[in-house]
Amino acid sequence: MRGALIHGILLAVMLVYGYRTWTRDKTVQPNVGNVVLWNKSEADVVSIQLTSPKKIVKLERNPGGYWWGSETTIETKAKPTPPKPADAGSAAGSAAGSAAAGSAAGSAAGSGAGSGSAAKEPEVVTIEEEEIGSKTKEFPVGDAGEKLIKQYASARALRDLGKPSDAAKKDYKLGQKPALSVTMKDGKTVTTSIITVTFKDGSKSFVLGGSVYGGSDKYVMDEASGKAYVFSKDLLSGLEIGQSSLQLLDPRGFDASTIGSVTIEANGKTKTVARITTKGGPDGSQQMKTWADPVTKKPDQTAANFVDNANNLRPTEYASSLKVDQMTLVMKLTYKDERDAVLGTLSLYKREKPGQLAEGQELDPANPPKGETEYYIMTEKTRVPALVRKDTAQRSEQDIETVFSGKQPEPKSAVEPHGNPFGGAPAPDPHGAPVNPHGAPAPGAPDPHAGMPTPAGSAAAPMKPAAPAGAGSAAAKPAAPAPTKPAAPAEKKPAGSAAPSPAP
Repeated sequence: MRGALIHGILLAVMLVYGYRTWTRDKTVQPNVGNVVLWNKSEADVVSIQLTSPKKIVKLERNPGGYWWGSETTIETKAKPTPPKPADAGSAAGSAAGSAAAGSAAGSAAGSGAGSGSAAKEPEVVTIEEEEIGSKTKEFPVGDAGEKLIKQYASARALRDLGKPSDAAKKDYKLGQKPALSVTMKDGKTVTTSIITVTFKDGSKSFVLGGSVYGGSDKYVMDEASGKAYVFSKDLLSGLEIGQSSLQLLDPRGFDASTIGSVTIEANGKTKTVARITTKGGPDGSQQMKTWADPVTKKPDQTAANFVDNANNLRPTEYASSLKVDQMTLVMKLTYKDERDAVLGTLSLYKREKPGQLAEGQELDPANPPKGETEYYIMTEKTRVPALVRKDTAQRSEQDIETVFSGKQPEPKSAVEPHGNPFGGAPAPDPHGAPVNPHGAPAPGAPDPHAGMPTPAGSAAAPMKPAAPAGAGSAAAKPAAPAPTKPAAPAEKKPAGSAAPSPAP
């Protein structure tokens, strides 16, 4: 009895630990550190900007209260080298010539003294470029960007390194001679990457250095205090990557599992489908979600396919300068929850983009460049038109007529209605011969009498012609006698003759 009680207690403990293991939160929280830099609210943050020689990424609060992003790519070219004065070369040449006599002796003496010294690190050569243009793309901030803003509102560092010495700065790659220097059109020179966080009452700027050995975290230095810190990669990578990491990815902005119905509007027609639970699966007993007529509750597979394809209309880039009245409305979807409250809308537009000449190509009035059809969506979250994949949008446009017709896709069955369990495939041969998958007649089953002697009076089985005998080979042997009548001995032939025919 006591042993059973102990086993029961152990079983209960195991069940508790098993439950905690399967129900624990498996979300990996980013480690930004515990060194407090400041404590602000998100409402205090005005903007966050990363400025580098060839790219500027900025997140800022829009007057409407939402966050908006921009990425500016700087186009540069090599900065022209200023011409040297005419007399500079002659002076340098004369100086070099006068020093040539003593250079040999000096080098010989110096080489012996410095032969055991360590080699110096190669000097960094700064590449100087200048701005010739820039391209800016704007985008609404997505979940990753909003999460980053919250982290900067209450910023933390992994380590506080204090004010570094010159040797430490060299190790951290802070304050070194830059490898790239870009002169902007406004005359400013950018040589480093700097993160600037602007608040309502001031700003903080940090110069980015090198990566920590063996990791992706980086050394940074506060421009105002001169103190160095280690920033987590979670604070930096989003800004360094830019738009593709920070932009809005799900244009709807609500949980898809909360959708109760969808109303489709296109070509002056309206159709509503509701989400229901039905039985399906291989055995017809599994609970499945699908779309159906809201009154009859009859599943509508055509509408289900249409709604699912509309979920694939995801933004690839945003066009803040494009106006809705410059495009043609293709369709509009209105999403509601189970209580008939509106969750949001999605509108699909298209427009003809004017053709563009290739670089260096001249315009031919008789053959102007062809335009291209582009598709855009717009929701409450995108706020501006967002470009989507052309093939996905065209499929939605082409399926509109089918959705309103109510025509259902024909079920695909591998079994013929007349009882052929093999469907469209050819039935197997009753003698066991394999089925040719290409439709050609299958070879017949092997003859069970093959290889047996032919009875007297019957036709002789065809024989393979014997290979010609070589010079000096023995005469061919006579054929085997039939069971009822012995075969006449074959007449000997000279070497190289054909094999004899079987006896009659």
